[in-house]
Amino acid sequence: MDILLGVDVGSSGSKAAAIDSTGRILATGAEAYSTTYPKPGWAEQKPEDWYHSACGAIRMCLTDEEVRSGRIAAVAFVGPAHNVALLDGQEQVIRPSLHWSDLRSSYQSARLQRESGESIFKLSGQRVNPVWTLPQLLWIKENESETWKRIVRIQVTKDYVRLRFTGLYVTDPYDAVGTMLCNLEGSRWSADLCGLIGLDPKLLPPIQPNEAPAGTVSRQAGRDSGLLAGTPVGIGAGDSLAEAFGVGIVEPGQSIVKLGTAAIMSLVTPSPLPDLRTLTYPYLFRRRGFTIGATNSGTATLRWFRERFFPGKSFEDLVELAAAARPGAAGLIFHPYLMGERTPHWDPALRGDFVGIGSHHTASHFARAIMEGVAFSLRECSETVESLGVAVAERKLLGGGSRSALWGQILADVLGQRLVKPGGEDAAFGAALLAGIAAGVFPDWPRAMQSCVRDVGIIEPDEQAKALYEVYYEEYRGITRDLREHNHHLAVLSSGGDSRIRDPE
Repeated sequence: MDILLGVDVGSSGSKAAAIDSTGRILATGAEAYSTTYPKPGWAEQKPEDWYHSACGAIRMCLTDEEVRSGRIAAVAFVGPAHNVALLDGQEQVIRPSLHWSDLRSSYQSARLQRESGESIFKLSGQRVNPVWTLPQLLWIKENESETWKRIVRIQVTKDYVRLRFTGLYVTDPYDAVGTMLCNLEGSRWSADLCGLIGLDPKLLPPIQPNEAPAGTVSRQAGRDSGLLAGTPVGIGAGDSLAEAFGVGIVEPGQSIVKLGTAAIMSLVTPSPLPDLRTLTYPYLFRRRGFTIGATNSGTATLRWFRERFFPGKSFEDLVELAAAARPGAAGLIFHPYLMGERTPHWDPALRGDFVGIGSHHTASHFARAIMEGVAFSLRECSETVESLGVAVAERKLLGGGSRSALWGQILADVLGQRLVKPGGEDAAFGAALLAGIAAGVFPDWPRAMQSCVRDVGIIEPDEQAKALYEVYYEEYRGITRDLREHNHHLAVLSSGGDSRIRDPE
């Protein structure tokens, strides 16, 4: 029996999943790592933690009696876009990675958008924002010149981990596009985009197809992870692509609604459809496109609420608390802009809020308002993606937040749409399928899907709650619009500035 191993080096930790060639999950493992926040709006991670957490998650998988290192046919890694490890000539990490939620390059982003936004969009298919590697690298160049001079290699999250496992310096089209240094098709690095910040394209890795093999596990990585040296490794993909593939989202019109650390609505399109309000990538196969509407703070909002106000409580405790309140949270509305916002606003200066607080509100109302606020933000993402003209035929719900039946129902009610619950619903599962294709366990991606992908449930919207949320959604949007200027002023004040002197844009 061939066993395939997928590892998702995620936003807050790594998860590994071992599956057989029918898609049966044999074992899982997980190990967390931390994000630090040195200043307001800053967020950093240590690339070394990505590698060590991946090794820890793999070792946990290998403790299962069915999963032995000698039976692993192949492994592949996936992870979030935009986060990059900066390496010197000895492949040592130079500084902590700027996380995709880091806002310190807001000034550089605004300048790039103002001076070169049109050409950047034409070349990359993306609107300039602090989430992208291009403005983040410009911040480093302008604020840490010695760091900038030492850069010899640049690797996105999963590519750095794979480099540590195989010694191979390479990336895939999705993560190449995610740096904003590549053409939209993901086929070549752009000398023009690199030239905007004076970066030599030769510092960037070769781009290979997602289904390609990418070396084998080294002896050192074998000792660290428990895998056998020589185990085949696949190129892998960005986590969003791996999630989509792992739940059978491959045809135009099929989409994902994900309640993760960040929440997203993504859609497969016949070809890439760049738009200033969305993220646009090449899809895994057949030259299709992959459009993403993303809200920066998904389940991270509930984690923030728990850690700040209910330390010691679990995720399940907070969900139970929210369940005690009725739909609408008795007139309390929450905006999940804890780290600015992406789709459709692309405004790093937006801030979160609770609006409508009254003496009748309890902790239950606040917990429910948070869950509803994330759902409203996802509806904005969904409407933005759907406006591109590709009809949505199917929505599959996944992500850590989807473990909550309450949150899934709230989302179905706010969207007013049926949601399908898939079986293997995480990026590690999709990574395992990609490992199987790279190693020849599956001859192609249709065979991998036919063998391993299945759905397990459906969530139908409640018509009464749906009607109520229509009213609340309009209030949610209006409040965002009306408070925008105040948010900008507060963002400056929170950084020690004076909102009367300059606007953050």
